[in-house]
Amino acid sequence: MKPQQKAVFTIPAGAPFARALAAKLLQDCKETPEKLPHTRIFLPTRRAVRVLQSAFLAESCADALLLPRMQPLGDIDEEELSLAFAGQSAAKALMALPPAIAPLQRQLLLARTILARPDFKQGPDHALALARALGRLIDQIHNENLPMDRLTTLAPVEFAEHWQITLKFLEIISEAWPAILKERGQIDAADRRNRLMLTLSRLWRETPPANPVIAAGSTGSIPATAELLATIAAMPRGVVVLPGLDTVMDERSWQTLEEPHPQHGLRELLQRLNVEREHVQIWPTAINHAGSSARRVLASEIMRPATTTGEWILLQNQKSKLQQFKNAFEHLNIYECRTEREESEIIAILLRESLQHKNWTAALITPDRNLARRVAAACRRWGIELDDSAGQSLDQTSMGSFLRLTLQACFSQLAPVPLLALLKHDFCEIFEGLDQLERKALRGSRPAPGFAGLYSRLESPEMAPQAFVLLQRLEPFMMPLITLASADKAAFTDFLDSHIALVEGLASTASPLWSRTGGEEARLFMAGLREEAGLLPDCTAAQYASIMAQLMKNVTIRPAYGAHPRLAILGQLEARLVDADLVILGGLNEGIWPPEPGHDPWMSRPMRRDFGLPGYERDVGLAAHDFVQGFCAQRVALTRSQRSAGAPATPARWLQRLEAVLDATNLSAESIKDNKKLVWARALDAQQNITPCARPEPRPPVAARPRELPATRIETWLQDPYGIYARYVLKLRKLDPLEDPAEARERGILLHEILHRFVETHKDDLPDNAAAILHDIARKEIAKRHEDPAVWSFWWPRFARLSDWFVQHEREWRQESRPLRTEISGFITMTGQAGPFKVTAKADRIDKTLEGAALIDYKSGGSFTAKGIGNGKFPQLPVEALILAAGGFAELGALTPTHLSYWTLTGGTEPGKITSVTGAAGQAMQAAQQGLELLIAAFDDQSTPYYSLPRPDRAPRFNDYEHLARVKEWTALGENGDESAGEAA
Repeated sequence: MKPQQKAVFTIPAGAPFARALAAKLLQDCKETPEKLPHTRIFLPTRRAVRVLQSAFLAESCADALLLPRMQPLGDIDEEELSLAFAGQSAAKALMALPPAIAPLQRQLLLARTILARPDFKQGPDHALALARALGRLIDQIHNENLPMDRLTTLAPVEFAEHWQITLKFLEIISEAWPAILKERGQIDAADRRNRLMLTLSRLWRETPPANPVIAAGSTGSIPATAELLATIAAMPRGVVVLPGLDTVMDERSWQTLEEPHPQHGLRELLQRLNVEREHVQIWPTAINHAGSSARRVLASEIMRPATTTGEWILLQNQKSKLQQFKNAFEHLNIYECRTEREESEIIAILLRESLQHKNWTAALITPDRNLARRVAAACRRWGIELDDSAGQSLDQTSMGSFLRLTLQACFSQLAPVPLLALLKHDFCEIFEGLDQLERKALRGSRPAPGFAGLYSRLESPEMAPQAFVLLQRLEPFMMPLITLASADKAAFTDFLDSHIALVEGLASTASPLWSRTGGEEARLFMAGLREEAGLLPDCTAAQYASIMAQLMKNVTIRPAYGAHPRLAILGQLEARLVDADLVILGGLNEGIWPPEPGHDPWMSRPMRRDFGLPGYERDVGLAAHDFVQGFCAQRVALTRSQRSAGAPATPARWLQRLEAVLDATNLSAESIKDNKKLVWARALDAQQNITPCARPEPRPPVAARPRELPATRIETWLQDPYGIYARYVLKLRKLDPLEDPAEARERGILLHEILHRFVETHKDDLPDNAAAILHDIARKEIAKRHEDPAVWSFWWPRFARLSDWFVQHEREWRQESRPLRTEISGFITMTGQAGPFKVTAKADRIDKTLEGAALIDYKSGGSFTAKGIGNGKFPQLPVEALILAAGGFAELGALTPTHLSYWTLTGGTEPGKITSVTGAAGQAMQAAQQGLELLIAAFDDQSTPYYSLPRPDRAPRFNDYEHLARVKEWTALGENGDESAGEAA
């Protein structure tokens, strides 16, 4: 049949689609503006409707204007259809059209159906994930207008066994799902949209409307949409405006187009419209509009189908095309960045630079949402706030994190990390007393579960009044969810009601939760879930959290339209019909643009083809069309990163094709690479001259210097005086980590307490069952602690080994000695230039020997030598000996130390090790006294600084103030600084 002449137009790629469309309609109604509101315009998306509304306002110079009736193609006005069908037989059929099932309701019903299958053994969260995937498949089937029962004709015997199992599972949507919908009197939203569109097509074929109808910007990829476009094109006053039809492509290429080509979908639509390409007219107001015609010629060559790429060889002899290619380079730049961060920064620079031009607009178009977030963050350095118009799923927003943290805090029985994260969240308004609660109850080892554990850590209201008040405010809101978490299972409705009450209770009444960013969408989600909660079975706390995580992925939070008046970050769908003075196409790597072919869990590629579903190639074609639309704008920047997620990235196929075309024409791609701005991006955070800070050497007044130190800090004073300055002059204390595991320090404390109790109980003799008694004491001490039992279970075998060794060694040691006291405190006062200086000590154990007294110190790790004890490298025991000889341990009086010993108890391959000084104990004590006198004298002089690590080769094993002293920075200088203080010590 000979094609009819129809009103089918195109607005070329790169021309401002919305403005050109609005300009022509305003011209047509210039003399009769009252006719404009009678024009109906169908557009691809709701955002396209808003863009066209803005275009009308811009083209009319903000004059008072009644706009045309604009609506997305998928939103057919049912009321209007009913009126249009009034008096016709089709009216009853239209009125009998069942309502659409809500997406959440559909997912929950599908999940319930999956859970009911005897071959499904997973929990409700997995069922919801599968239901979501099934929902996508159902929509695809409806989009292609395919019957569900065709699934049974795929001949499963021809496929592998796992595909047969999958097809059996798909009986849910071929058999069970239609029955569920029939029982409920509902249909799928995509099915209903198709029926409405087909109904409208049928109505307009029979009775075309008297007023103009325009369908603009759609490629007709959905059959029902294509049918409606064909109907509009055939109407006397119908107009179809296609986006970016390639009118310069040669006929041979046009006839051999394949699905990945950007023009393939338009060619199929023209065939459906029964219109030849040469009969498609250029939209009048788009002919002379901004946009690069030379760029369109280049784009056509880049996208040339594989069957005709041999024509590239002939390009060198086509001077007119070569000149067009050179012209296409104007205002076209490519940026090949090293990393994703560099790519985001170059885009931010381009966006910032565009603001220097009055009235310019700029848009970043990318399918890469991570890149969009990076660019938005990079723009904040200039105070530019941008939002990604493609939106984020609820679980990735602040609102989603707040909903998630409330569950984590309650379901973990108020574990410190999730509880602190919740109480410090911006949306939580109950936080007064949090600092006190953190320091008193949450730092260090993990408290006992629930509020009881936190109250016990605080001991009494007088010890931490603000923290007590905070817990009392939190308890009524959090206890219902904590109680539910302790049950085996509970009704989903109970979990949800408690969850809603908690998040509302934690938020301020002055700034209600649902009024915050993303609050309206979250409120509607929670309200809709509350209505359908009966569809979900009873669940555990973990299952409830997983269910919420799954469902929140379905809720998209989009920023308010027009967040920035001149800059925008757009996804591919949102960018359609949008134009800007500068278009940036970002993330041009394979796997991003075009995206990776997603794995279809339901059908293999041959199965999809046999069933009638589109393949991955059509998605590539749509992505290619979006690329060309942006590529042909007047000013364009193309960006990509050479590495993605730390691995080398492959340029998008269209960039590779561009390079191939340029190579064929002996044109250089280097001429369009803007390396200058790349240098700018790299210089933004580059430090020209890096000069590490000098070693700190504070000299506080003598009056501010400590006049008392414990013996355990003398070693620090020798090895790192700055540590003494930070702790005793600046009064800085390192906070314990949150949920500190029972590591070396905790095990050391525990070991000391066990041995102290054992030795004090059996000073005079060791019973035959000494090992059993020691084990029993250890079990009781461990039971007092609330840390993870698995940690202590791991440590217990080591303790068993060291305890056996300890008892055997104790028997041998007591043949010539007896314990006097354990955990005894004492001190000695020494004379300094600035006054008395007190040295305190708490000895682990003092024993009576035949020659005098023995000082014993238990260690749970570390390496010690007799030489180090004697020469002052390990001064703790010699200082304690000095105190003992001077009668500083008042309960014992003055005793002569003859034995200094470290008992290192690790429970390892060598369970215990003794490091002792016996004959030279007096010399070690004398050396300690001389060393202390020198130290006190040196630091009583204000000119003596508190150096950080005066002898780096003698650095302490643990250093809480290394970051404060910026050790890693000044050691880069390769200097050791003045070591006089260390040598004097």
